[in-house]
Amino acid sequence: MASETNSNGAVTVILPTYNRAAFLPGAFESIAHQSFADWRLVVVDDGSNDNTREVVGSLEASLGRQVLYVRQENRGAYAARNRGLAEATGKYVAFFDSDDLWLPHHLERCVTALEQHADVDWVFGACRLVDRATGQVLEDSTFFPGGRPRPFLSLKTRRAGDLRIITDDAALECQLLHGLYCGLQNSVIRRSLFHEKRFDERSRVVDDEMFVIRRLADGARFGYFLEPHVIYQVHSDNSSASSTGLAVEKSIAIFQEMTAALEQLLADLPLNVSARRALLRRLGREYFWHLGYSGYWQSGRRSEALGVFRRGLSVWPWQLSAWKTYVLAKARVMVGRHTGPD
Repeated sequence: MASETNSNGAVTVILPTYNRAAFLPGAFESIAHQSFADWRLVVVDDGSNDNTREVVGSLEASLGRQVLYVRQENRGAYAARNRGLAEATGKYVAFFDSDDLWLPHHLERCVTALEQHADVDWVFGACRLVDRATGQVLEDSTFFPGGRPRPFLSLKTRRAGDLRIITDDAALECQLLHGLYCGLQNSVIRRSLFHEKRFDERSRVVDDEMFVIRRLADGARFGYFLEPHVIYQVHSDNSSASSTGLAVEKSIAIFQEMTAALEQLLADLPLNVSARRALLRRLGREYFWHLGYSGYWQSGRRSEALGVFRRGLSVWPWQLSAWKTYVLAKARVMVGRHTGPD
């Protein structure tokens, strides 16, 4: 379906980047090899202090068209995406993470689906996880980790060839509890979905998920392809496996951001009974197991952990394992106070 290009492009490809000059040649090559050619690229440089500007300039010729390069002070990924949206002119928007790679069919399949189905707003495919250093495939499909299907694959759909259009009323509930795995990098989205709506620039990493939840609550319809559309490159900069103190504090900050964002959803969205229950269940889980246990408790901040445990149980008290953990944790803290240090 390679199309003739026009000045605006049917798809505005938004590529936010920060000190990722080494990844840009692969990114540009991936975009250039798309079988769908009617796109326009906007690179938003979020205050890089490497040679990103020069690399973009040298790579522009390889695309055979002009690239809009925009530089701003470092304000974070969501601010960069918002700046890209301000420059978008296409009917559709696709976000390109500079360290990922699109497979050649990504834009073509997603745009064709959106063109053929006016009721669908957001189309996505799976990702394939690959170790950047070795090229080893770590997971062939994010939709089937370890060969097991994600819960969203059980939602009712309407089939249109290989496209599965989600028609299930439980889609919002599923997104809240399990996720649809429709990341920005593996999706093509109608630009109308961003009309007077933007990402929360205060967010570090969670607002793409919040954006999906809010659009589902608005009635947006999603469709997906089972096949991988994106190569997600695993490397040291995107790994969360570090056990340093800095990584622990970063994780706690992300957990705090997640609970605050979910609390805001609870205040903002007019949810039906099942969706509200799902949100409360998710919020209780985030408080207790993520912020409370994985964050505070495992980093030795026991008093803070107990407070967050209580908050989690007050939000969603129907967790027997959480109550057992809380009682044991409280007992350990009380024993520690009475015995004192060795």
